[in-house]
Amino acid sequence: MKYASTMTNNGREVAVVVLPLEAVPLFDPLNPPQPNTYGVPDEVEVGWVRNLDGSWSPPPPPTFEELQMQLDRAVRQRLDSFAWTRGYDGILSACSYALSQDPQFRLEGEYCVDARDATWRSFYAIMADVRNEQRPMPTANELMAELPPLVWPESEAE
Repeated sequence: MKYASTMTNNGREVAVVVLPLEAVPLFDPLNPPQPNTYGVPDEVEVGWVRNLDGSWSPPPPPTFEELQMQLDRAVRQRLDSFAWTRGYDGILSACSYALSQDPQFRLEGEYCVDARDATWRSFYAIMADVRNEQRPMPTANELMAELPPLVWPESEAE
């Protein structure tokens, strides 16, 4: 038996902390001292859902939309991280330099606009193929490997 503490998420009680009973020495599983604390079977892990009958189930698999949202965040992070390598606040900031009067900033800004467009075009094509069951959902690492490479252009002075 283990100790579990839960939170309600989207109307479901979900385990957010699961520990061996020995890690909570004063906890009595037959008489929990606080609401949302339980003695649970050994197989229960963080994320498991408490059913109305008191039993526990693994979390349901994520939906397409949830997985797409996770990958979307990873793509945004990739683009922002790339922009940070040249001191921009993020990809949006870098793109704003496409109209700069400074030739180097303009070159980098134009590149970022093109790279951002190509990245999102590729991402949405991959997601359409997944939705249409033409391919499996990629992991974040698999997706990153499929997106266009991000390499700063050579400066005009070079």
